[in-house]
Amino acid sequence: MASSSSSSSSSSWDYPPMLEGLRGENDSESTLVMMPSQTTPAYSFTPGHILWLVINALLFALILGGNILTIVAVRTCRHLRSVISNLFILSLAVSDFCVGLALPYHLVFYMGSGGDGIGAMRAPCLLRFFLLICACCVSMLTLISIAVDRYIAVVYALHYRRYMTRRVAYSIIICNWSLGALVALLPVFWNRWPDAQACEFDEVLAPGYIAGVITPGFVIIWICMLLVYWRIMREATRQAQRLRQSVVYNTDEATTMRSLILHPDWKSVQIVVFIMGCFTICWLPYFCVAIAQLFSMCRSSSMIYKVTFSLAMANSALNPIIYSWKNSGFRRAFAQTLCCRTARQCEDQLPGESKQRMEGTNSSMGYQQQQQEVKREVKEEINKKEIKEEVNQEVKQEMKQEMMKLELKMEIKEITK
Repeated sequence: MASSSSSSSSSSWDYPPMLEGLRGENDSESTLVMMPSQTTPAYSFTPGHILWLVINALLFALILGGNILTIVAVRTCRHLRSVISNLFILSLAVSDFCVGLALPYHLVFYMGSGGDGIGAMRAPCLLRFFLLICACCVSMLTLISIAVDRYIAVVYALHYRRYMTRRVAYSIIICNWSLGALVALLPVFWNRWPDAQACEFDEVLAPGYIAGVITPGFVIIWICMLLVYWRIMREATRQAQRLRQSVVYNTDEATTMRSLILHPDWKSVQIVVFIMGCFTICWLPYFCVAIAQLFSMCRSSSMIYKVTFSLAMANSALNPIIYSWKNSGFRRAFAQTLCCRTARQCEDQLPGESKQRMEGTNSSMGYQQQQQEVKREVKEEINKKEIKEEVNQEVKQEMKQEMMKLELKMEIKEITK
């Protein structure tokens, strides 16, 4: 009996720890092998893990809440829905919403009770990677699309409507989602599942995929965003300097114009630092840890990996604040949504001047119109200055003529004497 029991127990331990193994032909109980429950101990909830779960629960609520508000605001408010650039904001909110939905599914794999849990099954494990990689990849691609849209609106303001049409915007969004799905599908066919000991990123994903696809993609997107926003800031500063040089600083109107012109410089710097700072702080530590995993310096089950992963997911909670809540039009739409008002009721309560200001500040065309208004006012100041100069020149000419007349009279008097 002892030998039979030992042989039976050894037969259950000879199979691979994941789902790939098959039982012998004479064993009729089952054809699939799960990870034995004795191989790994049950998940222990230490105070650090409990705090980590609480933080992720808060992230889950913030991601879903902020992005749902953004989606509802764009879909229910006519003035937001009519703006082309808000299509990218809507796509970003949908992708970040998918990140929020995938977060609880990702956390389930850390709460299993050994090898017989969900992490021992191939399909749910690979689905975990597909959902997260697809949603995060689309979110990053949409961020660079928003940067390019703003670049066109600032640098080519007069031709924005010709370059960025609804058809172009929809094409860019479809390409972003298609590329994100393609990148996320690679681990389904290119993975190390047969040799994996657990459903973790460093165990299942191939090192070539992390080092050759994911990390270079992040670096390219980060560099492109930095260059585009630096170019936007540079162009905004250049336009402000041109306008500043055209203003007469000695009049009261000029003082008002100077404050209006100097404001975009500092505001553009703030926007660039805020956007790039949040994106870098959230994602750079995670990719540093991912590179460290390639050299076996860190594991996906370690607390440092979990912290950097949660920090990366926090970017999906910050995106609604960066791209939506800082916009006055979106804030009014959020208030309308939270107060359960219809779009017509919300617009009817606004005065006509506020409607125009709200519609103007919600789009790149609104930014263009504000620029044109500033330029028009500056031109008026320049025209006033030119008129004054012309008047002064006429006065000077008249005074010269009077002086010449006086000199002639003096000469005549001297001659007559």
